[in-house]
Amino acid sequence: MTEQIRYESLVPPRNEEERELMDPDSWDWSSTEVGEPAPNAGAVLSVRFEREEFFVLARLAREEGIGPVEFLRRLALDRISAGHARKRAS
Repeated sequence: MTEQIRYESLVPPRNEEERELMDPDSWDWSSTEVGEPAPNAGAVLSVRFEREEFFVLARLAREEGIGPVEFLRRLALDRISAGHARKRAS
């Protein structure tokens, strides 16, 4: 089963050059190249906490012997793992 791929943009082009670049009918489909995926693809998040929230977060992390960023990372990964386990059990 193959999924249909959407080629149209979700935003309108800003100028005529961008309009042409966004038009799949103007692409050179006979010269396509396969790219290599990034081996260590990931994401960096920025999260804002109120001062008091951060103090509590830092205390909890310190009690675990880790920094607040690693504490949040582990907490999120634990939650993700638990969600996957629930989906498999369903």
